Amino acid sequence: MENEKLVNQEEIKEETVQAEEAKETVADENEENFEQMLEESLGNIQNISVGDKVEGDIINITDSLIFVSLGGKRDAYAEKNDYVNKEGELDLEVGGRISGYVVKISDGETVISKSLVSVNKRVLEEAFEEKIPVQGKVSSIIKGGFNIDINGVRAFCPLSQIDLGVVSETKKYINKVSDFLVIDFQQNGRNIVVSRRKVLEAQRDKLKKETLAKLEEGAIVKGVVTRLTNFGAFIDLGGVDGLLHISEFSWNRIESPNEVLNIGDEVEAKVLKIKGNKISLSMKALQENPFDIAIREINEGDVVNCRVLRNLAFGSFVEIVPGVEGLIPISEMSRGRRISNPSEIVTEGEMVEAQILKIKPNARKISLSLKSLQPDPWDTVCDDLNVGDEINGIIESIASFGVFIKITDGVSGLLPNVKMKPVNLVLTKDNIGEEIQVRIARVDRAEKRISLEPTNMPEQPVKRVENKGDWRKYKQEKSQEVMEDNPFANL
Repeated sequence: MENEKLVNQEEIKEETVQAEEAKETVADENEENFEQMLEESLGNIQNISVGDKVEGDIINITDSLIFVSLGGKRDAYAEKNDYVNKEGELDLEVGGRISGYVVKISDGETVISKSLVSVNKRVLEEAFEEKIPVQGKVSSIIKGGFNIDINGVRAFCPLSQIDLGVVSETKKYINKVSDFLVIDFQQNGRNIVVSRRKVLEAQRDKLKKETLAKLEEGAIVKGVVTRLTNFGAFIDLGGVDGLLHISEFSWNRIESPNEVLNIGDEVEAKVLKIKGNKISLSMKALQENPFDIAIREINEGDVVNCRVLRNLAFGSFVEIVPGVEGLIPISEMSRGRRISNPSEIVTEGEMVEAQILKIKPNARKISLSLKSLQPDPWDTVCDDLNVGDEINGIIESIASFGVFIKITDGVSGLLPNVKMKPVNLVLTKDNIGEEIQVRIARVDRAEKRISLEPTNMPEQPVKRVENKGDWRKYKQEKSQEVMEDNPFANL
C-alpha cells in the first residue's frame, strides 16, 4: 500500500511540473506574438510615405484641426476645412474614423488630406523648394501661355518659358508631356507657375560642358544647322554652337549661305579654333584645295577661258576653274593702249580668253594676260610710217614733257614741248580727244617709239664754222640741239 502511494505522489508531482512548463511555453508564445504584432504595426506606421492612403481614429477636433491616431505611437492631423461639406459643416466627431492621404510626413508630424490633389500640391511645393523638375502635360492654350496638368494639379507656363527659342507655332505643344521646373508657388497651390525652358537650359548647359570637354582643334565633328545669317551658319554640336563662316563653306565663292545649307541639315566639319565658348568650323578644310588640282592640269603658256570676278584699280581677278582665281594685271589688258581702269576693257561676269603667264604654287598665285593674245600693231604699223609723213592723230593724254598722240590702236607717238614752243602750239587737257595733224620726226622700231612735230615746224638752218675758235661754241650749240630733238630724253 505504501508503495502504491509513493508511485501516485510521484506521478502527481510530474504532472504538476509538466503543467507549469506548458503554462510558461504558452506565455512565451503569447509574448512573442504580441511583440511581433506590435513590431509589425509600428513598422507599418513608420513605412508610410507621402501619397499613401491611411485611416485612423479621431482623438480631438479644434477650431481648425482634426487630430487622428494612426495606431502605435503615430498621430496625425488634418485641416478641418478640408473635411467640411458644401454647407461648411463637419460630419465627423471625436471617436469616429477618418481616412485621407498623407500630405506631409516627418519625425515631428504627419499631415493628411481628404483629396489626393492636396498631396500633389504638397509634392509640387516641395519640388519648388528643392528645385526638382516634375512631369506635366500641356492641356490647353490660354492668353500668354499654356495650362499644364501635373497629376491633376493645374499650373501655368508662360509662352516665353515653353521652349528655348522664340515660339511661332503654339499648337505643336498641345498634349505634349515634358519635364517642368516649378518657378513660383503661391496661395497654397492656387497659383503655380512652371517653366520647361529652365529644364531645357539646364540640360543644354550640362551637354555643353560635356561637349566642350571632348572637343579639340583639328577634330572632325558632325552637327545640325540651327541658324543661317548673311555671314555664315550656326551648327549645333551638342549643347554648344559652332560658327561656320561663309568663307569656310567651300573653295568656290559663295554669295549666300542658303545657297548651300538649310536649317536642319546635318553637316560634317573640322574644328579650326576654340576660344572659350566660341568654336570656328570649316567644311572647306575637308575638301581638297582646287588650286592643287588645277596646277596638275594647267601650265604656263596655256590659253584658258575664264570669268571676270572683280575689277580693281590694279587689274581684274578672274575664275579659271571653280575655286581657282588668277589676276590679269592692268598692264596686261591691252597692247599699247593706255587705260586707267580694267573696266575699260572687261566687264565683271564676262567670259574672256587669256593666256597663263606665271604660276606660283607656293604663293598660290596665277597671273594671266589678255595682251599676249592680241596682235602687236608695231609689227606692221612701222612699215607704213616714214619720217616726214604728215598724219592725223587723236590727242590721247597730256604729260609734263609733251603730248601723246594716238596714231592707230596700240600705237602712239610723242609730240614734245620743245617742238611746240617754236610755233607757239599750246595743248591742254581740254584738247584730249581732238584730232590733230602732225609730222613724223623720228621712228625707233627697236624701242617702239615715234617722235612727232607740228606740220608748220620751221627747218633749222645749218650753221657754218668760220674758224677754229668758234668750234667749241658750235659744239655746245649742236649738243643742245640734239638734246632738244630727243623727245624721250626726259622719260
